[in-house]
Amino acid sequence: MTKRFSTSIADGIYDLLEEWANDERRSVSSLVAFIVEQAVRERQKQTQKQSPPSDEKPDRD
Repeated sequence: MTKRFSTSIADGIYDLLEEWANDERRSVSSLVAFIVEQAVRERQKQTQKQSPPSDEKPDRD
């Protein structure tokens, strides 16, 4: 299952994201989802925890 959320960013950052998304022929929303997922996975590597699949919640002990 996927979740939605809303955020606000500076106009200049949005413009850069839009340019990047256009270069990759994808939507800004899709690009941001990809960037966030990559950042979370990188953090998981840094903290030495096993990364959950993107459609599952991590176990909470």
